[in-house]
Amino acid sequence: MAMTPRDTEPRTGPPTVPASAPAGHPRRWLILLVMSLCMFVATLDNTILTVALAPIQQALEATNGELQWVMDAYALTFAALLFTAGLLGDRFGRRWVLAAGLLVFLIASAFASWSADPAQLIMWRALMGLGAAVVPGCSMAVIIDAFVPEERPKAIALWSVATGVGIAAGPVVGGALLASFWWGSALLVNVPLALVAIVLIVWLVPQRRAEHPVPLDLPGMLLSILAVGSLVYGIIAGGEGGSWIAPGVAGPIAAGLVLLVVLILVERRSDNPSIDPELFRSARFTAGSGVLACSFFVAMGVGFILTFYLQQVRGNSPVEAGLLTLAYAVGTTVAGAKSSRLADRMGPSATVAVGMAAMGAGCLAVSGLGEHTPVWIVELTQVVFGAGFGLTLSPAMAVALAVVPDAKAGAGSAVVNTVRHLGSALGVAVLGAVLGVVYRDRFGDGGGLFSHTQQAAETNSLGSTLLRLAHLGSTGHDPQALAAAAAHAKDSFLAAMQTATWIGAGFCLMAALIALRWLPGRPSRSAGPPGRR
Repeated sequence: MAMTPRDTEPRTGPPTVPASAPAGHPRRWLILLVMSLCMFVATLDNTILTVALAPIQQALEATNGELQWVMDAYALTFAALLFTAGLLGDRFGRRWVLAAGLLVFLIASAFASWSADPAQLIMWRALMGLGAAVVPGCSMAVIIDAFVPEERPKAIALWSVATGVGIAAGPVVGGALLASFWWGSALLVNVPLALVAIVLIVWLVPQRRAEHPVPLDLPGMLLSILAVGSLVYGIIAGGEGGSWIAPGVAGPIAAGLVLLVVLILVERRSDNPSIDPELFRSARFTAGSGVLACSFFVAMGVGFILTFYLQQVRGNSPVEAGLLTLAYAVGTTVAGAKSSRLADRMGPSATVAVGMAAMGAGCLAVSGLGEHTPVWIVELTQVVFGAGFGLTLSPAMAVALAVVPDAKAGAGSAVVNTVRHLGSALGVAVLGAVLGVVYRDRFGDGGGLFSHTQQAAETNSLGSTLLRLAHLGSTGHDPQALAAAAAHAKDSFLAAMQTATWIGAGFCLMAALIALRWLPGRPSRSAGPPGRR
């Protein structure tokens, strides 16, 4: 589905410069800065709520499953609508689609910050993901248009750093806001950031659209949303209820898997597929996308778990938890900034394998954390974990996109970004489900303090258990029995965290092996600039 782009000169705004111009767009570095800001805003929201989950649970009386949906609602709509957003950019122009998407994101963020119950918050989070879905595909297409091929790897690396910085900075920014404001401030901060991005887009970004727009693939869009939504719903429901054979759990999971198969069959026969199956004929594209999915699966899943460890096991406040994740942010940022240069020296294969190995080592270190582990060990663990994540992002993405023909650059970018955001959603769903199941099995009835009917609602997460124990303490129950139950609850959580992070380490090992086997090694000195293969 090759497309021939053309420039359109708007009556107002910056002039459009052909992407094939020898020097690229004269404002290309400013444009890259704006696109990086857009990615920072979109990815910041993936993690900024992690430090607010405990306050949200208390304020809205949310269950563990509802908290998982608060995180996953954003990631799911984000991932499911990436293809559509890219096609809308081709049809109506990337500048206006970017601005419109960020406007939807801005409005939804404002309403989400004042949600009165978990259902409202989940709904607004889903709408936020819908608005932010325009960012990855359109911003990547803008960068490809603005830069000549020789400059694109560097531009993509810097753009990827903005992604890593947004993910890493989320807990820090969220913790700082929660030190002075209510939990909704972690969402309200999106409003000024998105507003600045919209103004800069309208001012700087050239208007481009495809000369022959591709029709929207409505069957593919619908099937992708239903398949992913059904699969993730079943996984979260299994973790919430503890039974994987119940009709409400096994049914959605089976339906999701069947719909994924149907989606592949439909897309293979479509003249204008949302997901171009031909892209996956390249082993490097498939491997690069798969490694990205694994890295986001582990990063988001383990990050989801760590927020409860820091606040509910160690007793840190939201701002303290945010500051404790600063080491992760530093590791991600520093390693991400150097990843492109390391990939040039060592080759993408070795660089990505080292990054995934570092993430795996971080997972194993997290599995050994306890209630009274020294802070320096917690910080060192996060530095290693963050550095591994930073090393992986840019090289894996660059390898995947390098094999995509220019005519399919937008489709390739959409696929890569969709796969990694599906990894994010599944990471929170799967590792969160493991956490809930193991915790509930280990805690039991809390030494007889909880009846059988209470267990489902009040022992499904450490947070709900501690809230119930605090309530029992105010009604005159034995303080020693309550203290013993609280200690048992924290031990049960640590056991569940150990199981979940060992699974994360297994995914890291698998991704490292994929990188060593299928990603390109160190280029020879005589080789010229890498082309598209």
